Amino acid sequence: MISDTFLDRTIEQKFIEQNDKERENHKSSGKLSASQLNNPLQWQILKVLEVPQKELEEYVLRKFFRGKQIENWLVSEMPDILETQKLIEYNRCIGFADVVVDTKNWDFKVGIIPAEIKSVSNAKFRRILSGGGADKGHILQAAYYALGMEKEQFAVIYCASDDLRIKTLIYQTKDYRPEIDGIIDLFYKALESKTIPVFEARESWQSNLAYNQYPDFMKLSIKELQEKYNQLTKK
Repeated sequence: MISDTFLDRTIEQKFIEQNDKERENHKSSGKLSASQLNNPLQWQILKVLEVPQKELEEYVLRKFFRGKQIENWLVSEMPDILETQKLIEYNRCIGFADVVVDTKNWDFKVGIIPAEIKSVSNAKFRRILSGGGADKGHILQAAYYALGMEKEQFAVIYCASDDLRIKTLIYQTKDYRPEIDGIIDLFYKALESKTIPVFEARESWQSNLAYNQYPDFMKLSIKELQEKYNQLTKK
């Protein structure tokens, strides 16, 4: 037997080149985005300042690609979708809702609502089924869309990447308004302070150096962060 790696290397290079191209073409809106609501304040500010995030490993790029495939498939199969990738602005922030769907045929009919769609591994899907609920970041993201649309409910929809099982979780928007408004206010106060805040995790995994998006900033002091800010914004 001969093991040939040509095809794998070719695909690997394509993923890397595509990711590099997307990073080069990305331009910050200067606003906090819905997908960033549960990130540490430091990450939010660094993203707006267009500081490059830590390079993703190639296998992670493959996982993201597969996840997007699954999510696009589910959108193509869902009935009663009224809009996809709907631009929503609320309280000086911005985001794109995956879908706006009419729930007239759902088990629980809650009218027209926004929904966030996420692909997850089968192991994580089992945890969701066991009562773990949606991830906090996914909840805040979808709740933001509901606030912008003035909807009382929203949904987070999970699809298992291996066998395409689906779980839909519906939440009440009012339960998350104070937290979202607080996160947004904190972000804009930090932006107006013209410095980079010290790192504080919102979830424990964010403190893990392996998952930190900006590891070079994670342990810097207030003085060092101010110097970094001055360097980044120097005309």
